[in-house]
Amino acid sequence: MADSQQNIRLTARVGYEPHFSWSYLKPKYWGIWLGVFFLLLLAFIPFRLRDKFAAKLGVWIGHKAKKQRKRAQINLSYCFPKWTTQQREQVIDEMFAVVAQVMFGIGEIAVRSKKHLQKRSEFIGIEHIQKAKSEGYNIILMVPHGWAIDASGIILHTHGMPMTSMYNPHRNPLVDWLWTIVRQRFGGKMHARQNGIKPFLTSVRQGEMGYYLPDEDFGAEQSVFVDFFATYKATLPGLNKMAKLAKAVVIPMFPRYNAKIGKYEMEIHPTMLLSDEPEKSARAMNEEIESFVTPTPEQYVWILQLLRTRKDG
Repeated sequence: MADSQQNIRLTARVGYEPHFSWSYLKPKYWGIWLGVFFLLLLAFIPFRLRDKFAAKLGVWIGHKAKKQRKRAQINLSYCFPKWTTQQREQVIDEMFAVVAQVMFGIGEIAVRSKKHLQKRSEFIGIEHIQKAKSEGYNIILMVPHGWAIDASGIILHTHGMPMTSMYNPHRNPLVDWLWTIVRQRFGGKMHARQNGIKPFLTSVRQGEMGYYLPDEDFGAEQSVFVDFFATYKATLPGLNKMAKLAKAVVIPMFPRYNAKIGKYEMEIHPTMLLSDEPEKSARAMNEEIESFVTPTPEQYVWILQLLRTRKDG
């Protein structure tokens, strides 16, 4: 318990940077190292065989993960109230299949070559990024929480588009260090949320593309309540202000893993027109999320506490 509390304090402090420690070789971390070895082996197994097994395992795990499944059920019941229970359960099963396929592919993302990863990816609308870059704009990608969000960001690096992003450090410092190495292997920079938004915006101003995740619930004090699918959501309103500070345009992008063709898909929309009014800016973000998620709801991270904050407490 003491070690757990120490790890939480370590990854929550301002100024935190992941680093290697010789303590990571202690027996308590051997299970993690064994898992890493397993994922590295999977990196060289044909993806179709791996995906087929992962999908079946993911559906099975999804029925065992009661807490996460309940959260997804609640989110979908509010966002898609006209769906039948059977429709919602099918989407949740498909979501857990995607989760497992992406997780089993982490080793591939971590160690395979640029050429290999580029073959495993496909852009839809890349011209919107190319146009903004040719016109000299800095870019913030507005990226909803798809399960392939990390893999897609790393793949973008392989195309000469280094990312900078904010993240919540993992409670386990070894996992946090290893995953940060993977995320930064082709360039870019990860910034712990505890260090504030300034380092992120500075990186964007220096030419790295911002990878901004807009859909977590940060509470009523920091948010405005705007429509989200068939319900409403506490939504961060500051995207327009961030873009001005970073001298950037905002381009929506949604990552997917399409097991049918065995590729990570990145769908990119035209540059957003953001209002100076917080509610309109926040609603514009949610509209983009809706347009991305509605055709393929199984790709979205429905297990987040998306609707935790409600009106009137």
